Amino acid sequence: MIYLDHAATTAMHPDALQQYRQAAERAYGNSSSLHDAGDAALQLLDQARTQLMTWLQLTEGTIIFTGSGSEANYIALSHLLRQSKKTTVLTLMSEHDSVTLPLKRLATKTVTISLQATGEFDWVQFKEACTEEVGVVSIQHVNSETGFIFPIADIAAFCRQRGLLFHCDGIQGFLKQPVHLTDVDAYTISSHKVYGPKGLGAVYLRRPLFSPYYEAHHEYGIRPGTVDVPGIAAFLMACSRYREENQQIQTSSKRFRGMLKKRLPSSQYQIIESPQQLDSICAIHTKQRDGQFVLLALNRAGIAVSAGSACRAGENGPNATLRAIGFDDTAAHGLIRLSFGRMTTDEEVKRCIDVLCSLEDSD
Repeated sequence: MIYLDHAATTAMHPDALQQYRQAAERAYGNSSSLHDAGDAALQLLDQARTQLMTWLQLTEGTIIFTGSGSEANYIALSHLLRQSKKTTVLTLMSEHDSVTLPLKRLATKTVTISLQATGEFDWVQFKEACTEEVGVVSIQHVNSETGFIFPIADIAAFCRQRGLLFHCDGIQGFLKQPVHLTDVDAYTISSHKVYGPKGLGAVYLRRPLFSPYYEAHHEYGIRPGTVDVPGIAAFLMACSRYREENQQIQTSSKRFRGMLKKRLPSSQYQIIESPQQLDSICAIHTKQRDGQFVLLALNRAGIAVSAGSACRAGENGPNATLRAIGFDDTAAHGLIRLSFGRMTTDEEVKRCIDVLCSLEDSD
């Protein structure tokens, strides 16, 4: 199968697989145990924490390893809401479900703002929405459905000046797009988005004080359960390789995007773009067809894409990101997402384009 759904998940990097096996064989002890086997695991864990802090260019706070990016978002939001004296959260209409769904339970009120029609962050609307009742702001680094990039450093600096706690969902942007986190209170990442193992994520917390579950003994008392040290070692190896390969991935993706823009008929398809755009995520508005129809047609041709976030697969409501940039409910059903990876080729993209064009010819 031609796999063009790397924003949903990635295959483990071969070096990460090898690292997992080595760590599982050599550092299999419980990192909380007092014997030498436990100490070997603890040393790997501490090295991983330090390395992530270095890559994020942070000197205060700490990294908490989690069971997923979604859990990392939950820990971050619950943490900041407990630190804040206010329970109203300001966020985007286009945020991922792993942010919006916890907020339904955690926040007393959630204020959502849209984007500019260009996909850019709307500073005027944002500043107007930052009323006295808001205590926490949560804005994603890169939108998972369109690749829109948001000015996280500037937003965080504004929040710091206003006394607002700021969380950034960095799951789609981590290692793919530079970010300065000096004023960020919580930043979340996920392993399987960068060719690491599934079931692993991490959250940076400026002030790690509370557990959202119950008092525990692992990860500074914030998250219960024995830490997956071999998985974390594999995650860090995947991160290291991604740092080396990302520039080539984005360069190739820019070429793929150009191929799509050149060949796809404008009567049927519109490439959704913004001036600040991650090249490896390409959202396409399917003007005359439902996005899931096009997804299934591509799947029958042996091509894997998505119709938005994989966490909402099977749901057929209007796409929240398209709604956030002004599409009405009917038009917002028409979205497919192509996302490119380290092994994507010109031939694979050409084949995808051929199938998309053949759908027009079949009308």
